Amino acid sequence: MQAQGDNIVCPICLEVFTDPVTTACGHNFCMDCLQDYWDHQAVIGECPYCPQCREPFSSRPRLRKNISLGEIAEKFTREEAQATAKRPLAGPNDIPSRLCQKHHKLQELFCRTEGGLVCYTCIREEHKNHDAIPLQEERARKVVSMDIIKEIKRMQVKVLEFLDKEERAALVQLGNSIQQKQGKLADLNKQNLWLTDLLDNASDQQFLQVEFTPPPCDHSKLPPPVWPGCPCVRDLPHCSLPFWSGNGTRLSRTQFDASLPTPIRSGFTLAISPFASCETDYCNLNFDPNTASEELLLFKETHSVLNMGILMESFFGSCQGFNHWPQVLCTRSLCEGCHYWEVEVSDSWVCLGATYSYMHKTGKSCIFYLIGRNNTSWCLEWDSLKFSVWHNNIQTVVKGSYYKTIGVFLDYAAGSLTFYGVTNTMNLIYRFLTTFTEPLYPAVMVSSGGSITLKQHPLP
Repeated sequence: MQAQGDNIVCPICLEVFTDPVTTACGHNFCMDCLQDYWDHQAVIGECPYCPQCREPFSSRPRLRKNISLGEIAEKFTREEAQATAKRPLAGPNDIPSRLCQKHHKLQELFCRTEGGLVCYTCIREEHKNHDAIPLQEERARKVVSMDIIKEIKRMQVKVLEFLDKEERAALVQLGNSIQQKQGKLADLNKQNLWLTDLLDNASDQQFLQVEFTPPPCDHSKLPPPVWPGCPCVRDLPHCSLPFWSGNGTRLSRTQFDASLPTPIRSGFTLAISPFASCETDYCNLNFDPNTASEELLLFKETHSVLNMGILMESFFGSCQGFNHWPQVLCTRSLCEGCHYWEVEVSDSWVCLGATYSYMHKTGKSCIFYLIGRNNTSWCLEWDSLKFSVWHNNIQTVVKGSYYKTIGVFLDYAAGSLTFYGVTNTMNLIYRFLTTFTEPLYPAVMVSSGGSITLKQHPLP
């Protein structure tokens, strides 16, 4: 009876089937349970799939009752009801007594040392000096523990759903990119075949009469021209070319450097690495768990951080130190030379930059404790709409769209902290120019639901 009952239980409600239906993948569910499950998927914008094996369906299937399985479920329900009616009820002597068998007194305490019920006389004799508490207090403690375990499991489901959604979105984006590039490649192949045929077969007269029209170009997508004072020109190593002004006058290195703006900003694109030493200066960083807020979840060997947000508020109170805000420092301090690192950020409110190792003990409401809101830290902020840079609680809005990967270059001796949007090119977002007086710690802030990953490069 038990084995048969396990086969006619709905995987969603864990009850005997009511109006069972069968999906295309062969799994069975209650009709109402499956309809409610797919209704929830439609609300959150997901395609329907089997709740048991997660096989996706291109459209919502039309469900039909499994008549045979329904008859088996009804028969099982009737037999179970008849068997229950025949079972004898428990009598007064069948209920375990709470009286102590040795002292014949009511067991009102729980001995946590030995894990059993005891009376007050037991505490004075064989359970003397044991950790004993009232039954109500022990029950309340266990209820809280069970609630915490239940909430942690619910959070695990949320995290898995978040990662699954991010993976599906990345696959869709990758598929679209591949289709676009395949289309461009097909167009180029057609043009190549046409030009090859023209060169091989056309006479001189036919060749000269053909008018070749290049493909249209969207000039709005082209980067702005590189002007003579561009920092990418200044940073080119081993450059031996002379410098020229707009009217043809040759400039000296001193005159050229004087024409550079301070600080340097905007979003022009570099077709090469902005610094020849990016590869050699790349540093693999790790987050320091001791500086992380309680709502931040560190994983993958402390290379990635995820903000659990309001999921953690009911279990953790406020804390002291850097983690008043949902932010975390890296373990490594940078105090000399050049350093470069890259981070992958989600399209949510995030900040990344560098700070001195200060530990004010102010309230969480103090905005000056957030990186960039004081004179000892510098940061780049993305708020899902625009980029801003912060230092000494002064905001400067800069141009640029969302980048999944951000590159950060620190030249400590030169007092330079530069942020780049990294695609197949390096796009300058902003550069801080200042004088650093203490070791700098890379730092990030992640809002609720956001995530940041420190990219790791193989060591040379």
